[in-house]
Amino acid sequence: MKELLYYTFIETEVTGAFLVFREKTQNLVFASLGNDKLFLLGKVEGFLKKHEKQDTMYDLQELKEAETYKKSIENYTICLENKMPLPSGAIPFEFLFGTDFQRKVWNELLNVEHGHVVTYGDIAKRIGKPTAARSVGRACGSNNLALLVPCHRIVGSNRKLTGYKWSCKLKEQLLNNEKENSLSLSRL
Repeated sequence: MKELLYYTFIETEVTGAFLVFREKTQNLVFASLGNDKLFLLGKVEGFLKKHEKQDTMYDLQELKEAETYKKSIENYTICLENKMPLPSGAIPFEFLFGTDFQRKVWNELLNVEHGHVVTYGDIAKRIGKPTAARSVGRACGSNNLALLVPCHRIVGSNRKLTGYKWSCKLKEQLLNNEKENSLSLSRL
């Protein structure tokens, strides 16, 4: 069976984003950050090839008619520019990939509020695996829904920034933007 996926690339002042939507559900299934569209396309193609199953192959095509996905793309741009926290469900997404453990971690990350940080150990405790902080870190590194699953809000046990597959500099920028926006929103 062939599974049709559509991709598009957006650019913002913060960074670019490569978005992949599943035609079957119209949900976002992949969001990667960076400014090199061709590099990101190659990474996504390699990832999909690696994750093809015996009965499912992925057909990745450029999104030509964006009307169906327009609101999700607009909302992702807002999210990327950190203009404001988006309400739950503003961008329909699904975990098309990932192990049960990774999905458990990613679902818990959804509970980390805009403008806040927690440690890998905190997440490990929340999912009932208090000694699995490093495994939580690996699950964060495997997150394919940048920003929507906010692994950028997870820090080391010393509360310092640690790895972020899209760069610690970008992680710091995203957190600073969220902090500023949280302060601005609290003044309203």
